[in-house]
Amino acid sequence: ECNDYGSHGTAKFKPKYEIEKLNKDNVGWFLGSVEKVDDFSINEISKNTNKHEVKKINKKNKNYVYKPVNSDLNMQMTVIGPPGSQKTTGFVFPNIFHICNAYKNLEEKADLIITDPKTEIYRKTADYLEKNGYEVKVLDFWELKYGDAFNPLDFISDDKDLLEISEGYIRSVLASFGTDFDAFWDGQQSQLLGALMGFVKQKRPKEHQTFSEVLRILTSENVSDVENAKTYFDENKITGASLKLWKNYLSIVCEAPETKSGINGGLSEKLKLFTNQEIENITSKTTIDIKKFGRKKDKPMALFIFMRDCDRTYSPLINVIITTIFKQLYTTAYETGNKLENPVYFILEEMANIGKISGMQEMLGTMRGRRIYPMMIWQSLSQMKDRYNDGFEDIMSMCDTHVYLGVNDDFTAEYCSKSLGDTTIKVANSNTRKDSINYSEGESDSYQKRRLLFSDECMIFDNDKMIVRQRANDPMILYKTQYKYWEKQLCKDKFISDLKLLPKYVPYEDIEEVEETDIIFQDTNLAFEDIEDFTYDFENI
Repeated sequence: ECNDYGSHGTAKFKPKYEIEKLNKDNVGWFLGSVEKVDDFSINEISKNTNKHEVKKINKKNKNYVYKPVNSDLNMQMTVIGPPGSQKTTGFVFPNIFHICNAYKNLEEKADLIITDPKTEIYRKTADYLEKNGYEVKVLDFWELKYGDAFNPLDFISDDKDLLEISEGYIRSVLASFGTDFDAFWDGQQSQLLGALMGFVKQKRPKEHQTFSEVLRILTSENVSDVENAKTYFDENKITGASLKLWKNYLSIVCEAPETKSGINGGLSEKLKLFTNQEIENITSKTTIDIKKFGRKKDKPMALFIFMRDCDRTYSPLINVIITTIFKQLYTTAYETGNKLENPVYFILEEMANIGKISGMQEMLGTMRGRRIYPMMIWQSLSQMKDRYNDGFEDIMSMCDTHVYLGVNDDFTAEYCSKSLGDTTIKVANSNTRKDSINYSEGESDSYQKRRLLFSDECMIFDNDKMIVRQRANDPMILYKTQYKYWEKQLCKDKFISDLKLLPKYVPYEDIEEVEETDIIFQDTNLAFEDIEDFTYDFENI
């Protein structure tokens, strides 16, 4: 029995009447319901709604629980949901419909960026978003045939971007396969990639400034042959950080020729994605204006990124795209008073398959002020720890809302149990004393400490319910509110095959070097003083 006497701890679950007080503002994340409801639905009262129906709708709306924007807590959320915990139908679907509906009558609108592991989220929600005024975009890393295209190199505007994207790509490849960054080999590959990316930005026409062209140059004799390589950048009048990175690379391979194959071969292996014609098609240009995210515009935007939940082949590229979008949002916020004009919600389903996002911990410390609201969905905390190592605790500490839709491993169970805290229980004891002369009976109470939920209790927690832990609040037990599309749909299905086909990318014809084109960016004031003494610190980009 839990007791008000808190000698050993005062942890308790928030009672229903206190949870209901949270529902004054529904603009924000949707969590669940206080009492079990049949299914999730958008309940709107119109002029034609009869009194009986109005009463029913009001009761259902009062039952829903939200994490509102206008509260003391940040909008950063970690969601744990193993397979079978209803994370898509009981959490992702309701949030997409709710966010769209909650901003419907407001002057500002919310943009959405959603990773979609099975294309199911797009199929079940895109029609609703379009009917409610959204411009829907799709990056198809499922079939690699349909929708929009995105070229990360389009967002290199200066040398700083060049360095960040080159190292970010290398780290993304490594993170996707659980490999640590090697300061020498991976650092040198990052340096070479940055140099070649700068080359195509300065020498190739706009339509050929792609990763595919970077790979073609890497495997050409201009790079593989050391004598050609010595003059290649100077002859093409390459400037800025690209030239300095190239000179640094040359100093390594000229002094130790045996390392060239390791550096070039390692980078070639990491860029092998771009030997795929379909990947060339999807990264050949940009048809999604990510500079509009967070801006005032005619239509809010929703971007679906299709990815396979059982295959990490394209994870590095997806990682770079998401990282690029995050960085662009910060740039946009800087241009609008360090605060986006419209909020941007990220629903990052199967985040483990994206790999480690460069700078994620640092960004989480500043997202709230920029109005960037991420929901990061994992199957377990073990996944997060595997991707971010000890940094996973930073991520957890920077998210004011933790949602446990289910727990299926010891590590997550113990973390959840410990975070809920200790409570004090009163234990009634009875005793009997009997000897040859006397007989007595008595009762006494004692107080003991116990976890609010033990780890094994977390693992067998009712699958219809969730545990919600928020900073500065008692934890809550809520019912999952499932969108049962197989019974009643809010919109019709939209299919991948209905999207437009991606045009085929035609490679650059590498005849005699073309005349110098307009340089896309100029040398910036980075600390590159003397080429002979230049050494870049890849650990501190």
